[in-house]
Amino acid sequence: YTDSADLVPIDKLDDRPANHIDLDAFYLDKYEVTNADYGKFLQATPGTKPPWHWPQGKIEAGKEKLPVYNVNWFEATAYCKWAGKRLPTEAEWEKAARGGLDRNHYAWGDADYIDTSERYIQTPQGAGRLNTDERIPAHLAGTDAMPVGSFKPNGYGLYDIIGNVREWVNDWYDPDYYRFMPKQNPKGPETGRYRGVRGGGWLDAAPNTVGGPSDNNTVDTRDFGDPELRATTVGFRCAK
Repeated sequence: YTDSADLVPIDKLDDRPANHIDLDAFYLDKYEVTNADYGKFLQATPGTKPPWHWPQGKIEAGKEKLPVYNVNWFEATAYCKWAGKRLPTEAEWEKAARGGLDRNHYAWGDADYIDTSERYIQTPQGAGRLNTDERIPAHLAGTDAMPVGSFKPNGYGLYDIIGNVREWVNDWYDPDYYRFMPKQNPKGPETGRYRGVRGGGWLDAAPNTVGGPSDNNTVDTRDFGDPELRATTVGFRCAK
């Protein structure tokens, strides 16, 4: 088992230069894949191992609607194939994450703060405050994932696209890819060592919280991990 601390940190230069990209129409799941969803996949595919943290290989009671995590890239890919879908490309994920706000840094716009009634993400344990003196309720304190759909969707109706868990994408990762990527339906490099990971997770600081914002919460931030990585902050959703 490898935790999210072993996701390789990256320099922000890998999301430059800006490109105008044309994509064919696609669908992206409204929610991240949940424990309940993944449980059905396990029942239908004998021999597939459950996430290591499930007690006796079963979903913990009351956590059926939480996004599944501790699933590596290969397992996420297998689930999507079983469901008749696939992992999104990095370009598809970013297009969807922007929710129609193509020139903004965050899924909710360009403001570097949000309030407790419009939360898209959770703050890490100990952060505790937003831009007011109001204390964040304990169940929003960011000590674990939350049931999917707990927070406001983006402009395309996608929930938790920034926050809850970070998400695997299909592409191999290359820090220089944006410099030579095709402008029509880019699918990432043909080979590589790491796979792409996008979106902030529950462990990333919210904008304007104690400790400051995390770059992981912007829609253009690129990250990556070993495809064998199983992390408590990384899940996925499927595309079609």
